[in-house]
This record gives sequence, C-alpha cells and structure tokens, in this order.
Amino acid sequence: IADSVRLYISGSADLHGSTKNYIKGGGDFGVDFGKSYTGRNVYYGIREHAMGCILNGFSYYGLFRPSGATFLVFADYMRAAVRVAALAELPVQYIWTHDSIGVGEDGPTHQPVETVSGLRAFPNLDVIRPADPEETAGAYVASIDKKTGPTALILTRQNVDILTDAPVDTKRQGVLKGAYIVIKEETDLECIIIATGSEVQHAVKAAKELGKGYRVVSMPCMERFDRQDAAYKEEILPSSCSKRVSMEAGITAPWYKYVGLEGLTVGVDKFGMSAPGDIVMTEYGMTPENLIEKVKAYMA
Repeated sequence: IADSVRLYISGSADLHGSTKNYIKGGGDFGVDFGKSYTGRNVYYGIREHAMGCILNGFSYYGLFRPSGATFLVFADYMRAAVRVAALAELPVQYIWTHDSIGVGEDGPTHQPVETVSGLRAFPNLDVIRPADPEETAGAYVASIDKKTGPTALILTRQNVDILTDAPVDTKRQGVLKGAYIVIKEETDLECIIIATGSEVQHAVKAAKELGKGYRVVSMPCMERFDRQDAAYKEEILPSSCSKRVSMEAGITAPWYKYVGLEGLTVGVDKFGMSAPGDIVMTEYGMTPENLIEKVKAYMA
C-alpha cells in the first residue's frame, strides 16, 4: 500500500514492535534522532486520543491518507476522534491489533470482548476483521478505496490458518463486498455458518466434519455487506435457509441480524481471563470441536 500510495503515512502509539505497521524505508517524521519532516512514520507515544485527533487533522488537510495503530482494547481512548472522523467523512485508517481474548496472558483488561461490536455501532465506520493474510490484503485495499469515511482494520495477535478452500482473488474481492462463500455446500443446503477473523478457520474445519450440506461464509465487514444489493445478499445468505450459525470471539448480539432469532450464536459474552491465548480460546469455546458440538445440538 505504501509503495502504491506515496502519500500514505502511518504511525503507532508506542507499539510499532507489536502492531507491525512501520513503513520500511519510509523514514521517521519529526526532528532529531534521525527524523525529518519527509518521514512517513509518526511516533505518537502512549497517547491514543491525541493520535486519533492528529489523524483527523492530516485527513482534514486533504493531502495525505493517514493511518495509526494501537492495540484494539485502547480504541476506547480514541472514540471521540473516531466519531468525528465518521461524522466528517474523513478517510482515516485505524490499525487495531490484538483483537480478542486470544491476547492471552495480559488478561481481561487487555482482551477486547465488546470492543469490535461497539465500533460497529458507529455510522459510516467500516469495521473489517480479516481471517487470513489475503483477506488482510483486501482489507487494506478496502480502506484506501473508501474515501467518504474511516475504516478500522481489526487484526489478531495469534497465528491463523491460510484459507486454501477459496482462491486468492475470491478472498480479496470478498472483503470488498463484506462477505463471501469460503466453502459451498455440495448437496442441498442444510445450514450456513457465518464467521469472521480468527474464527473462520474453525468454521471451515467444523463444516468439513459436519457434512456436505454446510456452507461457510466469511463476513469480515458487516457494513460493506449491508451496502451490497439484494441479489448479492441473497446469493451469500439465501432466505430459503433459516438454519444459520455465527462464530466470533466477541459478544454475540450483532449476529442475530444475520442468523435470526432462531439462529445459533457462538461467541464470548463475558470478560476474558489471564492465561496463554490458546488456553483462553479453548476455555471460552473458540475451537472447531466446540462449534461442531454446538451445531450438532442445534440441528438435532
């Protein structure tokens, strides 16, 4: 992105080593310590609210496409600035990492549970939670493509599987549309499993064991999917199939819009715990094994 969009600038609230958004070869913005005003990496310090305001300033000026990064749980410090960006239609890019209870040992104070859904409540903010590297590439493209408001990229800390059941172009284009089919049923459609982010890999594994009548839909961005025409929405989530399941490592409330009141939501409706990330995920049911068990009971 930085190579293609020369006026794209980045920065981090003292977390470049963790958020991994430093523009290599871009130089550092400022004076002294090897910095210059031609630098493309801004060091904001531990000042998330200030970073959000400065990003808005860059965007109001109109020359640059700004982005800034921190851990997702700290997005709450930025909410006022994010609201202004959404209201003023500023094309700011937020890179928020460490997106769930998968953060692990830092404990529940640093494990976002309600945060993603809280951000989805903002009008005109696209919240994209990609499932693998190709979806992440699509998410970055989507954030540049949107010029009438901000975009939030919600990224995991832990490793995720590469989704090999869908072609690269399908995944990237699917992000631009908000949702797409990762695994299509091979027989009559029995059930649709909708997942996002690090839970798509679990949905794929579960569907392969549950049977050939299961479809897996990756929905990285609810807002983009909601903007699609009725024909595309029906193609992805046909109204003829009322058996629907969602899976996300966060609160379940937003998913009833897609699974219906008779659908099944598998998520995290309580705060996390202090333990290694994989243990926390297992304890809270964010595994293919738990999803299979829940779906079998739902379909019985």
